[in-house]
Amino acid sequence: MAVVFKRRKDGRAKTSGLTLVELMVVIALTALLSALLLPALSTAKEKSRRTVCKSNERQLLAVLRMYAYENEDYFPSCADNKGYYHSIRLSDAVFTNLVDEAGGNTNIFYCPNIVFGSTNSPVQQHDPQYGYIIGYNYLVYGISSSIKAPDSTIMPVKWPSTSTNELLADANYWTPAQSSAGYFPAQMIVVPHAAMGTVTSHGSSFTIGLPGGNCAGVGAVGGNIGLVDGSVHWWSLSQMQTNDASSVENDAYGNW
Repeated sequence: MAVVFKRRKDGRAKTSGLTLVELMVVIALTALLSALLLPALSTAKEKSRRTVCKSNERQLLAVLRMYAYENEDYFPSCADNKGYYHSIRLSDAVFTNLVDEAGGNTNIFYCPNIVFGSTNSPVQQHDPQYGYIIGYNYLVYGISSSIKAPDSTIMPVKWPSTSTNELLADANYWTPAQSSAGYFPAQMIVVPHAAMGTVTSHGSSFTIGLPGGNCAGVGAVGGNIGLVDGSVHWWSLSQMQTNDASSVENDAYGNW
């Protein structure tokens, strides 16, 4: 014979759940904790990426040295496909040769914070007309200490026997507010390392139209600097100078 047990109404069941006010308090506390924790997590992630960035620069310095060793101690060319110098662009031939020298590892050419974004990004990683964008400033033109007119030829530069000159630097890079876009879009700013990571616009580190005018104006805090002697150091933005990042007058600038 089946026995059916009927549960009496339990008054405690009515109060076992959360009231609307209590639920709202829980949600508010969760949001507050998230707001407190997320900046700390972002900062920790940024510090980790700076370490990866430093490792990349060390490996890239070694690749550049191996290239020079096999090329009578001459640095890889700093000219793009058209013979101009922009510190974040390499010619197809040089980029391909360096990738071969690196055993096919292209990751070391890019700070982990550099993002190219979608196909609608103002700057693409490769342009057949000019060459490859890399994630660092390549500073051989600065080391050569020569002056180049827009239509002249960039001369080969030999690896110095003893030097602590900057050879690589994080791509703190910007173009001035030109009336019309030139080689790169007008008022483009690249900031790999702000306090909590790269500065982006529309999913790209190659930002257009941000207020501030230069890297400092949009939150850059510094970058890794690779020296000719193979060492890599973190420099704050206050330790850096503003330098020409192009062989074309008033075309692009960078911090290193």
